[in-house]
Amino acid sequence: MLKKLISLCILIHFFYNVDAQKKDHNVYENTYTIKGFAHGYKDSSWLYLEDLSLSGKIIDSSVIIKEQFYFSSKKLLTVPAKQYILRTKSYSDYKYFWMEDKPVVFSGVKGKFTNAKINGSVTQTLSDEFQSFSDPLIIEIDSLKRNYGTTDPAMWNKILDLEKELKHKSAQFIERNNSSIISAYLLKIYCKSWGLTLTTQLYNKLTPENQKSDDGISINRFINLNKNIEVGKTFADFEQKSIDGNVIRLSSLKGNYILLEFWASWCGPCIRENPNLVKVYTKYKSRGFEIFGVSLDVSAMQWKKAIDKDALPWLNVSDLKGADNEAALIYGVYEIPSNFLIDPSGKIIAKNLRGENLELKLKELLGE
Repeated sequence: MLKKLISLCILIHFFYNVDAQKKDHNVYENTYTIKGFAHGYKDSSWLYLEDLSLSGKIIDSSVIIKEQFYFSSKKLLTVPAKQYILRTKSYSDYKYFWMEDKPVVFSGVKGKFTNAKINGSVTQTLSDEFQSFSDPLIIEIDSLKRNYGTTDPAMWNKILDLEKELKHKSAQFIERNNSSIISAYLLKIYCKSWGLTLTTQLYNKLTPENQKSDDGISINRFINLNKNIEVGKTFADFEQKSIDGNVIRLSSLKGNYILLEFWASWCGPCIRENPNLVKVYTKYKSRGFEIFGVSLDVSAMQWKKAIDKDALPWLNVSDLKGADNEAALIYGVYEIPSNFLIDPSGKIIAKNLRGENLELKLKELLGE
């Protein structure tokens, strides 16, 4: 009986609002930020709106009645555009989208919210334009990597060509739309993989407003910190805190062969590599081999839990800033696991050695 009364109250509230909108069209124009159509959903289903700039905090919710929903909070209006997630409670349906200081119309189908159409947002239209050429390339690259890996030279060259095309088209898009927040957002995502030179060139072409945005500030931080580290160059020193709060510098291990290992507790491939790292560390530690682990975690508890679970005996540090870890920015790390092998003189002699390749390299350097 209680459920019926609650449903009746929801229906009365909904139809009252719809009737008010019909009487005065300007009420809708001035009040509602999002008018939505959720085809295939039953009455009384709920949708939630998250603000990505607030770490995914739910800022509003709305009930679906007759396949329609509304968000009416004026707090959603923002300049410049911001990114939101519209989702069900269980994330079975969700849509990332951009919104400015004007009403938008959302139209989606149950089970296919990722393909929903957003009308009224200039920034979202630009985002859709970017995805129209980038998504097919990304899908093809991922497919070739899964099916062929790096073992087939012809396929690997094709992957490299596709990645080059994606990079070129993406850079052109950013330069062409230098005043849109989308360009700053994309450059922040790609800056580590694109490197210091191209990132600096594109950053300098962003409008002053874009450079001062949160994403622009992040890009500028990367430019100021990145040392363009490559094999053959001297390592870049830094310091961060260990799990027990001690500040440790990478240079404190100089004089050994050091594997600078970037990882995180939430990274599956990193966790799978840990047993191999433990094995080679145990074997070669007494011969002048050290590991300096840098975690891209944000949770100290999860970081410590992973260290304890995998019994990692080497020095581990982090600033708990996730992908914005200062050391990762210095070394241009954009995917993990990632590592750099440093010789006793401080020179980078190898990069991304894992599994058997790492052990073979250490055998070559330190003997059986």
